[in-house]
Formats: sequence, structure tokens, C-alpha cells
Amino acid sequence: MTTHLHLVSLGCPKNLVDSEVLLGSLLSSGYQPVDDPSDADVIVVNTCAFISEATEESIDTILELARHKSESRCRYLVVAGCMAQRYAQDLEAALPEVDYFVGTGELDRIPALLKNRPAQKVFADLPGDIPRDHVP
Repeated sequence: MTTHLHLVSLGCPKNLVDSEVLLGSLLSSGYQPVDDPSDADVIVVNTCAFISEATEESIDTILELARHKSESRCRYLVVAGCMAQRYAQDLEAALPEVDYFVGTGELDRIPALLKNRPAQKVFADLPGDIPRDHVP
């Protein structure tokens, strides 16, 4: 059975590159991208928190996409990137509809998280970039 994925990338060009690397990793793990979030089993939002407007846009986007967990077929909502790295503990309490918060240094863990479904929701201990030497 194919798992459909909708990925949203917010913020700077670095986030876009991280999103492309993450998408390659998810495609290699068997996920099929879809343009419409209502067709997705998994939604990933790669967030930005560089300035307050970017943080607000990220939160608005998360809340908008979270409705697909109750209105559509979405089973998992993942918040990744800068905002998850910086505010994961606060976000976990404020956004119970999010299944996982994954920081910038652990984006490559997302396919395994979705496969193994650990009870822990926050993975933001390692700051930094996605290792790009082994990721499509």
C-alpha cells in the first residue's frame, strides 16, 4: 500500500534545500508525494523561525494543515525545521495535534519515526544540518 505525503517548505533557501533532501529520503522510503494535503496520509511542514513573521506563518500553516487529521485521510502531522528545533517543548504542549517535532539536525530521522512510531514526540537534541552525504 502506498503512503501519500504532502510536504510544505517555509522560509529561507536553506529550508528549501533541506526539504528537497528530506523529500528524497522519504521517496526512497516508499512515500508518494501529493499536491493536495487532503490526499496525504502524512503531512510534513518544514518550518522557519528566523523572524517573528516567519514563526507566525509556520504556526498558521501548521494549524491549517492540522485540520486534515480530522477532515481527511492524514494520520501523521510532522513539524520539522527551525521552529521545531528552537521551540519544540513549548510547541508540544501548544499543538497536541502534531505527532512529531523534528529539529534541523534530525530531519533524516523522519522516515524511521514514521515507520517505528515511537511514543516520544520531540526529536530536537542535535542542532545543525541534515547529513547530505548519504541522502538522495
